[in-house]
Amino acid sequence: MNSIETLPYLLEIRKVESIYKRVARLSHYVYEENQLEKRAEYLEELKFLLKGVKGTDSHLTIFNHKTYSPELEVGQVEFWGPLPDGTSQERMISILGLLHKDYATFPFESVDWFTTVLQKIPLKERTNLKIHHCGMRFMRTDNKLIRIFSQGMPLQNDAENNFTYTLNYVQNIHHLIKKDYPFYWIRLSYGSENQFVETFHSATKESSKNDLLTDREKEVLKLIAEDWETKEIAKHLFISINTVGNHRSNMIERLGVRDSTALVQLAKMSSMI
Repeated sequence: MNSIETLPYLLEIRKVESIYKRVARLSHYVYEENQLEKRAEYLEELKFLLKGVKGTDSHLTIFNHKTYSPELEVGQVEFWGPLPDGTSQERMISILGLLHKDYATFPFESVDWFTTVLQKIPLKERTNLKIHHCGMRFMRTDNKLIRIFSQGMPLQNDAENNFTYTLNYVQNIHHLIKKDYPFYWIRLSYGSENQFVETFHSATKESSKNDLLTDREKEVLKLIAEDWETKEIAKHLFISINTVGNHRSNMIERLGVRDSTALVQLAKMSSMI
């Protein structure tokens, strides 16, 4: 490969490194340096949790929010494909390099949103916190297209009760999402009974205290999940059959799923129903 052919590749690598550095700077706004306790125990726990789960479909990480990189991880090679050797930060940069161009703003956009939202949550309400990211498109090192769903939960806090490490479960949900869906969304729930919600949808670039599904939509979806027929749902909720269909279509469009079955599955995974 001559120098002219190499230039676009080098420019892309520099772009990815720039994105990584920007995200890392954003994460410093909230998190302070701390060491992960019980490393060996956590690693064994991760290995145990991943048993019985197909490696190409999911992996588990303990994520360091100070360095914005995995501290411990299992199943990552099977999930992403072979990655260059190096530090965890260098591997994170390699993974960011697999991100589809339609989602180039996702890394810093999502971290900026999350750090902003977290600072607004009173310390006493930061209980049972869960964060779900959904829809990001990546191209594996073997050129296989995958869609990402992740769930993160706090694992260790610093002295100011900001969590410095999270346990992240990452799953390929390519079979659930529409092929041409160009967006991603985030759902954060917290409180003693996960009663509070903050959301972000890249279609609007807006943060909201409203959930991704309305209360009425959730009522409809719960009945769909219980295999109720459209006519039965309409009669039970005192709405028309067309209204039931409109609710279903709106939910499918907003979450980017392929059909009603995928809608139910993803809503359950992200704790919306």
